[in-house]
Amino acid sequence: MNQLEKARLTIDRVDREIARLYEERMDTLKDVAAYKMEHGKPVVDHSREEAIIERNAGYIKNPAYRDSYVRLLKFIIKESCDWQRAIAAKDKIAYQGVVGAFSHMAAEYLFPGNEKIAKSSFDAVFQAVADKEVQYGVIPFENTNSGLVGEVLDALLEYPVHILRAHDETIEQCLLGVQGATLKDIETVYSKDQALLQSRRFLQELGADPVAYANTAMAARYIARENDIHKGAIAAKENAVLYNLKVLASNIEENPQNTTRFLVIGLEQSREGDHSSLIITLKNDVGALAHVIEKIASHGLDMCSIQSRPRKGHPFEYFFFIEIVGTVSQSVIDDLREVCSQIKYLGIYPVK
Repeated sequence: MNQLEKARLTIDRVDREIARLYEERMDTLKDVAAYKMEHGKPVVDHSREEAIIERNAGYIKNPAYRDSYVRLLKFIIKESCDWQRAIAAKDKIAYQGVVGAFSHMAAEYLFPGNEKIAKSSFDAVFQAVADKEVQYGVIPFENTNSGLVGEVLDALLEYPVHILRAHDETIEQCLLGVQGATLKDIETVYSKDQALLQSRRFLQELGADPVAYANTAMAARYIARENDIHKGAIAAKENAVLYNLKVLASNIEENPQNTTRFLVIGLEQSREGDHSSLIITLKNDVGALAHVIEKIASHGLDMCSIQSRPRKGHPFEYFFFIEIVGTVSQSVIDDLREVCSQIKYLGIYPVK
């Protein structure tokens, strides 16, 4: 055995020991995370991190190795914090709005019994998933009447998430008022812009002024607090019970098949499903979009949807959301790179 082979054997032995110790360290973090969760302590403790780095760096005898070891320590600590966040986030679900919102009801259906965390915006849901505050997010993506939720499409491009599941739910919109109110009393109606759009014809016939609000359930809570017979909210009938309101009219949506597709998002990719999705931006070539369609078809895939959306910060430029029946392989993505300047694969997922 020559000198190189001996050295490699030593390195292999050391690497095995490093791997064993790393696993032991990460396993111990389960107890650390459990204690912090029980006592309401934050995952990150900067003073503790600095003390660990200062102490452990002192174990290095050769000063030539100190800086690189400090960098390794910082990486290990970062991974440790991420692991603790993942433990704390397990089985937690984020949604936009308040209790009674359609997103909340979809989250309850998809994850019965799990802890639900309300967020004020779609971006906040995505950020909670990205920061490992929660394991999954439930968001509305598309409605059969009002179309795509643009902010969600923007967020799918911006945040490092994947689609894990799609759930289609029939939406029944109701007009809610305070106790004692009647239809003829209502002058102003508050709700999410998509809900107002879905009920546009009803509002026109009623002669009420629509006012966009952050969320359907939040609109219901607002008129309950206002206690004004001239104000109404479009929301699910469950909100009448939650906020002591009166259902003034049911099924006010224009489309009786009014259905919203909700997405479950997470950091890990799903391993099974019957649909795949991509977000792409095109190279500035003639016929680029036509070539994209041709390349997808050449792999025997059925493209069931393609939606365009303006790119933020790029006037009159667009990105495209593509939904495909089947699995998008690496060879499909490689072919698309010939005509696309950017490709984000959102994963494969079941549609229920």
